[in-house]
Amino acid sequence: MTYEVHPRADAASADSILPRIFLREPGWQVAVKLGSEKTYCYQMHPGEDHYHRLYDGELLVHRGDERLCVPCAERRGLITFAPKPLRDQPPVQIATSDESPGYELKG
Repeated sequence: MTYEVHPRADAASADSILPRIFLREPGWQVAVKLGSEKTYCYQMHPGEDHYHRLYDGELLVHRGDERLCVPCAERRGLITFAPKPLRDQPPVQIATSDESPGYELKG
């Protein structure tokens, strides 16, 4: 028996297709909407005059009773698809005087 491998099943192609998601704000949590109970996003899509529904199995971010779908959370600045840049190393202090730094270097 043979199986066809979908391109997204390959780890290398998945990394180039699917973005990584980073939550930027403390206090927010990621969850999955489960069940058939009607639940709505707390933010409207641009150009719409109604709140849109969150669907069963959809990823969302929440804090307290406030729930946001991933696109709305991105527009609000809660999530991003790029990691924080690594901090630069602190500058190295170089002694410019003839005074001993208080320790002896051994080679």
